[in-house]
Amino acid sequence: PQVNIPTGQWKDGLFDIFNAGFFHPSLVCGFCFTQIGMGQLMQRLRLNWLGEGGEDESAKISFKIVLTLVICYTVFTVSLELAEAAQYYYNIPAYIPSLKFIGGVLFTIYSIIALMRVRESVRAKYSIPETRFAGCEDAVYSAACSCCVVAQIARHTGEYETYKGSYFSDTGMAPGTPQIV
Repeated sequence: PQVNIPTGQWKDGLFDIFNAGFFHPSLVCGFCFTQIGMGQLMQRLRLNWLGEGGEDESAKISFKIVLTLVICYTVFTVSLELAEAAQYYYNIPAYIPSLKFIGGVLFTIYSIIALMRVRESVRAKYSIPETRFAGCEDAVYSAACSCCVVAQIARHTGEYETYKGSYFSDTGMAPGTPQIV
C-alpha cells in the first residue's frame, strides 16, 4: 500500500481547514502548534530541519530537531518573562526586552523560511503551479498564514480518507501508515 497524493493542483484550498474534521490533527497541529506541525511534515516528506530535501541523517530526525528548537525557544522566552516579572517595571534591564525581540524575530524568520521551503518542495514534487503572487507565492503564504499552509500541506500529503492522522507522531500520521514515495 502507498499514500496516493494528487499532482497538478492542491487537494483543497488554503482555507479549507475543516475538510479533515474540526479536531483533526492536521487542523489542531497547524493552528495550535504550527512549528511542530511543520516538523511533522518535514519528517513525512523527508526534508531536513531547514525544509531542504535530501537523504542525509538530518532528514531522518527533522521532527526531533524542530521540536528541540521549539522547546528551546519556549524556555528562552519564558525565562526572559520570569526575569522581567521579577523586576519593578522601571528597573527592567534594557537587555531583557532586546533579547526577547531578537529571539522572536530570529525564530519567526526561521519558521517562515523553513515553511516556505517545505511548500516549495511539495509544489515541485507534485507539479503544483503557483496561482497567485508569481515567484513568491510560497513566501507570501508562509508569512501571512503559516497555520493555514501547515494544515493544507498536511491534508495534501496525508491521505486522511484512508489513513488516520496522529497528534503524537513524528509524521502526523498513525503508526502503520505507508511512507510517501
